Amino acid sequence: MVSMKDIAQELHLSRCTVSDILNHKTNKKSYKQETIDLVLNTAKEMGYVTNNIAKSLKTGRTRTIALVIPDISNSFYTHIIKEIECLAYAANYSLIICITEESAEKENEVLRMLSSRMVDGILISAVSATHSLQDEYPFQIVCFDRTVDNKNYCSVTINNENAALELGRHFIQAGARNPLFIATSPSDYTVRLRIQGFQKAMAEAGISWDEHRILYHVYDAATAYEKLTAIIQKGHTSFDAVALSTNYYIYGILKALRQHDLESTILGGFESFNGSEFFNNVICVHQPEKEIASIAFQSLLRLMKHEPSASKVLDTFIT
Repeated sequence: MVSMKDIAQELHLSRCTVSDILNHKTNKKSYKQETIDLVLNTAKEMGYVTNNIAKSLKTGRTRTIALVIPDISNSFYTHIIKEIECLAYAANYSLIICITEESAEKENEVLRMLSSRMVDGILISAVSATHSLQDEYPFQIVCFDRTVDNKNYCSVTINNENAALELGRHFIQAGARNPLFIATSPSDYTVRLRIQGFQKAMAEAGISWDEHRILYHVYDAATAYEKLTAIIQKGHTSFDAVALSTNYYIYGILKALRQHDLESTILGGFESFNGSEFFNNVICVHQPEKEIASIAFQSLLRLMKHEPSASKVLDTFIT
């Protein structure tokens, strides 16, 4: 394996000079551009590869960050992954992607694993507002999309309550009077705010609406289909609209409605979804995914430099 010493001997330069140039520390000394180019080109020709392990032991940094998300199949998170990967690459950081599968237990295991991997920081969409991020960790943390009750961590989120309030108003304008709300976990801080906002919209319109109209623990299209089909077949709860905490599982809802000739049901929720542009009758809350990813990443960079960073709440729009 080619070392800096080998390159220095080849070029009759000091090892310090080669080290400065290969570690991009040329601003500390006035090296000539031809010297810089010579070292870089020679290193490439000789097949020099940076020893990141040795470098991390010396600096205490690995230039590695982790992205911890609950579900990789959700298009919202795949879009976030794509944006963060591009940002990390441009900033010369490696990226580890970890999936928690909406499990607090697995999330804790992932965080323990990352603690032993010497990552410099993580971006996380936490499983639970109350139970996530309860320990102390050796890396910087920024929450995105979801946040936690622990105020020690800055976060980048949308104004979930206000967005759901506007969603509820759109439902009412479309004629909804007996809506269902289908959601993921009741411990998800984001879900709690979205339900609060939707309830406010119903209260504004004088519509009696309570917890029995909320279906929790729906994480995929198959479960959404099964739970809505059960409600329709039992006939105990009438409804004229279905609001979703995430449009990720909307096709399960559409399948159940279509099979029971209920396609006129008012429908909508958070995030665009594959094919959403072809549905004129679906009310959709659009999240600024690129902005969420960018602000979260830049916040993490600042924290890793021991600079202050504050939480951000972003706006949405509805179509």
